[in-house]
Amino acid sequence: GCGNSALSHDLHKLGYTDVTSIDFSPACIAAMRARCAHCCPGLRWAVMDIRALAFPDASFDVVLEKGTLDVLMVEETDPWDVSPQAAASMRRVLAEVSRVLRPGGCFLSITFAQPHFRKPHYAQEAFGWSLRHTTCGDGDAGAFHYFLYIMRKGQPLDPRDVALGRRLHQPPPPPAPPPPSAPADDDEDYLLAIQL
Repeated sequence: GCGNSALSHDLHKLGYTDVTSIDFSPACIAAMRARCAHCCPGLRWAVMDIRALAFPDASFDVVLEKGTLDVLMVEETDPWDVSPQAAASMRRVLAEVSRVLRPGGCFLSITFAQPHFRKPHYAQEAFGWSLRHTTCGDGDAGAFHYFLYIMRKGQPLDPRDVALGRRLHQPPPPPAPPPPSAPADDDEDYLLAIQL
């Protein structure tokens, strides 16, 4: 989900020259390929769906996403109660990321999604990675904080994260019964007491 971000170009300028960028939009990939052809001819661009990566297993040392996974949650009305469809889409994408990471490889996810919403998705034992996060940005200057999640392939999850990840796939608790209604107080009629 590279979009038209300058991130690939910026990484190349910093010395990370072995970069492959993907997006599902052919027009976007064509535009980025043309834009970077002169300054960074070694960058690779591919049209690809994040749910079905065409790369072989263990192809990458690092997978980096910046806001791409947020798209999977954009139609969710309650971040505390994610639909089974959105959870399944997220799991499918993350399973693909795990598959293409080499042992010891790192998955970096940059998002505005707060840990209590995003960590349950990342904290799945099936992915075979550890999980940690850090908060970035200066919330005091009127900007939003954003979060960097770091998953390391081949390292174990903390037991607290394992428990957090397991809760994601449990059925929601039944709704609580309504509270008992208070008995009517016939001595007070507020509508009649209001004199305008």
